[in-house]
Amino acid sequence: MLDHHSQHLRQELVASLVASGVLHSPALQQAFLTIPREVFVPGFYEEDETSPTMKWRYVHAHETSLEAYLAKVYRDQPLVTKTDKRGMPISSSSMPSAMAEMLEALDVQTGLRVLEVGTGYNAALLAMLTGDPGAVVSIEYDPVLARSAAEAIGHVLGPGVQVITGDGFAGYAQGAPFDRIIATASVATVPMAWVEQLRVEGILVMDLQGSLASGFLVLERTEAGARGYFLPQPLYFMPLVTQQTEAPHFPGMTDLSQEPCYASFVLTSDHAFPKNLSDTRFRWFLQWRIPGCHMSRRKQIQRDTNATISSILVIDPKTRATVRFRQRSSETAWEGEVYGVPHFWEELQQVYAEFIALGEPRPHQYHLIIKHQTVALTIGSLHLPL
Repeated sequence: MLDHHSQHLRQELVASLVASGVLHSPALQQAFLTIPREVFVPGFYEEDETSPTMKWRYVHAHETSLEAYLAKVYRDQPLVTKTDKRGMPISSSSMPSAMAEMLEALDVQTGLRVLEVGTGYNAALLAMLTGDPGAVVSIEYDPVLARSAAEAIGHVLGPGVQVITGDGFAGYAQGAPFDRIIATASVATVPMAWVEQLRVEGILVMDLQGSLASGFLVLERTEAGARGYFLPQPLYFMPLVTQQTEAPHFPGMTDLSQEPCYASFVLTSDHAFPKNLSDTRFRWFLQWRIPGCHMSRRKQIQRDTNATISSILVIDPKTRATVRFRQRSSETAWEGEVYGVPHFWEELQQVYAEFIALGEPRPHQYHLIIKHQTVALTIGSLHLPL
């Protein structure tokens, strides 16, 4: 009875994905109809709405009716499968619609060899598409998640899919070359190991996640390197867990009290800043034009006046240059302060002027080129190294 209910929910999911336009190929539709998602998600975390801090609470399949659990599993939502020591999500089963879009772009055909960075439900779908589970290698950093995924895949498909515990940033050289590579975690650059392990004319699909915005990258290996383009719909995957990149440190609000303020200014109501910092198109450009540029927002309540102060920080992690925009709830004007590097405010305005001159391009209007081990985005005549 429950198997029948699961099958019915899979049919509804496929119908929904087809209707939304993200699922097209009959082979992929059949894969979604065949692979039971619940086997890969025996439990997941969801936000506890009764908690004042919105903590994440673990939900096990045995804690509720299986019908209710399956209904949650087959929603088009990511399911958080692991949290860190602070209780923040660090791993998930991806949103089915995002999986469908990536797998459609990957164009897996029968007989092709595939490397997946990340593992679980998606690896089983890939095995269905290749027609040979032995053609799929899946690499996962967390040994517990890798072991759990391997058991689930074996239960659903039997032996064949190779699940490796390792740092996905390095790929899996022992199994190279691959015809297709897919990463179900976000990365701030294109790892050269992935490009080198991809066969010429092979395809890589990934979430290129900069410090401010995300892009759905489809990359093809060429004799000279690789060339890629971006699809209009961005992806939002959790960052790849790896030891091969370092997370930058950004100054906080309190850190600025230790820095000299080089300049202050007041913006007119029609000024582009800071409204433009909410524009995904500009955020995409800014994060590559000032590599790693970071932004944070905060609201504070002044004790003496009870007024709310909204703050937006724009930070260059390399120089620690910072512009802080501030607005009091009782006022319409934004004030600004410059820390770290005296001319950083002028630089931000110059970057925005370049963005306007380029025609305010959207992420999918950029191309990515890899040549001589160098990765760069191109838009018009401008090259932006990653």
